[in-house]
Amino acid sequence: MPEKSGRTLTTAEDRWVAALRAGEPAALERLARAETPRVLGLLHSLLGPRADIEDLMQTVFLETCRALPGFRGDSAVSTFVGGICVRVARRAMRPTAWSRRRAEWEREPVAIGNPERAAQSAEQLRRVHLALAKLSSKKRAAFLLWSLEGLDVHAIAGLMHASVPATKSRILYAQRELRKRAERDPYLRELVEGGTHGRR
Repeated sequence: MPEKSGRTLTTAEDRWVAALRAGEPAALERLARAETPRVLGLLHSLLGPRADIEDLMQTVFLETCRALPGFRGDSAVSTFVGGICVRVARRAMRPTAWSRRRAEWEREPVAIGNPERAAQSAEQLRRVHLALAKLSSKKRAAFLLWSLEGLDVHAIAGLMHASVPATKSRILYAQRELRKRAERDPYLRELVEGGTHGRR
């Protein structure tokens, strides 16, 4: 069995990767089924509640299909898709899009599971995004992947195609900015002080 990037792939995995690269419909359908929940979770964490989240998810899978012929299996398929998801989210963080969506977050909290807890999580997420609005997309994405998705620095660096030191620096910079607000805002305090798993 071939070894790639320190991990051994099974024969079934190798066949799946080959089928994905060839654009076989059954393989692509399996990919969509497996990755849709994670992609939606990442987009919600990185961008907050917004009306075009389904469109952005479709963009992630469209760009994934376009990139698959160049995928060599050097990383897990989920890491490959996750990296594309982060890039799509960062594009959606551009100032014009960012400003256009802020009013939507204020109007439309996401309600998932327990209504009271969901309302609190949605409010926390909204305030975090508003507090981070002036940061660069790289700093914002790194911090949100760490605090809301609970990913470690090495995983975030892999998703963002960045070095570990640069990723740590981005997270710390965002923390410093949020800490100023957290002194006056209890919704932000838990995230800033420890990095929770507010959404999965």
